[in-house]
Amino acid sequence: MEVLARPTHFEERSGPEIWVDEAIWGHRLHDEQSPWLTFLEFLNVLLAEKVAGRALQETSLNSLSYRPQTQLRLRNLVFNNPHITTVLAEDRSDELAWTSWLEKMADTAGGLESPDFAYLRDRFETFRDFAAVIRFLQGSAIEGDSNKRWSSKFVFPFGPNGLYEDVNVKVNGGVTTDRRFFARTGEILYLMLCRSQRVEELRERLVGQFLQNPAPYDGMVRALQGEAQLAKADRGGAFLPCSSHPAFDRLAEDWLAILSLPIPAYDAIPHLVAVTGLNLILYQLDRAGEVLGSERASLVCEIVSPKKSVVRDLSADSYQSNNALPQQAMERFIRATTETSQWQTAITSDDAAIEVAELLKRAFDWPDPDDDDERSIPPEELIDRLVNKAAVRHKQHVGKVHMTWARAIGLSSRRSSRRVRYAPTDRLLKTLVVTCVAKRMEFKDFLATLAGRYGLIIGDHQARSFIDSGNADQEDFSDNARRLEERLASLGLLKRLSDSCAYVENPFQRGEAA
Repeated sequence: MEVLARPTHFEERSGPEIWVDEAIWGHRLHDEQSPWLTFLEFLNVLLAEKVAGRALQETSLNSLSYRPQTQLRLRNLVFNNPHITTVLAEDRSDELAWTSWLEKMADTAGGLESPDFAYLRDRFETFRDFAAVIRFLQGSAIEGDSNKRWSSKFVFPFGPNGLYEDVNVKVNGGVTTDRRFFARTGEILYLMLCRSQRVEELRERLVGQFLQNPAPYDGMVRALQGEAQLAKADRGGAFLPCSSHPAFDRLAEDWLAILSLPIPAYDAIPHLVAVTGLNLILYQLDRAGEVLGSERASLVCEIVSPKKSVVRDLSADSYQSNNALPQQAMERFIRATTETSQWQTAITSDDAAIEVAELLKRAFDWPDPDDDDERSIPPEELIDRLVNKAAVRHKQHVGKVHMTWARAIGLSSRRSSRRVRYAPTDRLLKTLVVTCVAKRMEFKDFLATLAGRYGLIIGDHQARSFIDSGNADQEDFSDNARRLEERLASLGLLKRLSDSCAYVENPFQRGEAA
């Protein structure tokens, strides 16, 4: 695995002030970009690169530059359209309804040079038919009940016509890219899959299922949007520090397992989102462990019980330990500089303060060369100041990814407890089954797969280190596994054929498993 240096030409002048988190995990992991929005950003990149003839292909490492769609007509119609309810309430004739609504939209539509929606009259038989389509898209929107501004809301990705980037539409009509909710985590996801060993299979599946054969609902979206609208400039500056990584291959294999299921692509999306969230959490922990030189992180999962248990406490301890790993890695990454020959040369030079400042500037893009005060600070104090500044920045977003995403995908919970711990929900358990079980798998093998693949510790065989160390009894984890078996059975995902033989079944492959 090659760890890549920061590109010499960085697209954003207003980019990271301190190059630490990005050097470890990429540009960038961001807690405010949910797993769903990460998947949407990925699809935007995939579509733009497919149009350019290079879907899931890097011409050179970290050279990604793409031009996404904006689809401002569509998002005005779906999310900036309060008039449709008003016009329907007036109960006018169809002709008057169209006339009234078109006048109102012309006055309030944002980000369009000429907000003319008259073309819609030829595409819908009646105004009520048009209103029904709008209501459907509003009801199926991604995170549709959020209080985000209208230009940061997204229709469900039924096909390429409904894909667009996050933008900020100003009062004067200007449109600018907004990186708060499309914060580049989708670009990291795209680059991870580009660098996986099974990228060729993925390209065929993703392009075929999402872009070339969209759901019929994409036709409704196309009728509303009309011709695609594109951003005025390409989006560059993506960065992923590893040329390859086992996490990339695990992610690709999980996606292929889901995409091979005999279900429509849009039904596969929730599972892709959940397993992507899990894999990105593990990627963050994996990279932190590599920087720290520690063993692979394990995630002790409690299958929720009615009473407090030893497993619950161990799960909470596991969660807290993993939550602290990224910041520990960030600090270790910086302080490792003091162990290099370049550091020794710098601190023994006649101008030690200046030489150390220049060394840190090359490595972390800090301190500012125009800041004479910081460039005159003694070396050890300067390192401490850099660690403190990087820690403040880390805690704002990257340091919250594990906590925020674990909750978002249903991996963590505070239910029946004061402490957060790993306690997978039914939804996540189903995703794990459809991802890991091709057709049918013995329950004990399923537990072993979850531990070997993701580090999820549930049963007593996988918790041997905790049992041998005296932190838990075998019965504690045996009961935990039994609760999982009961949960899966209640979800229709497990069948017990005898007292000693239980099978986990993929619900979408049940006919094949029979």
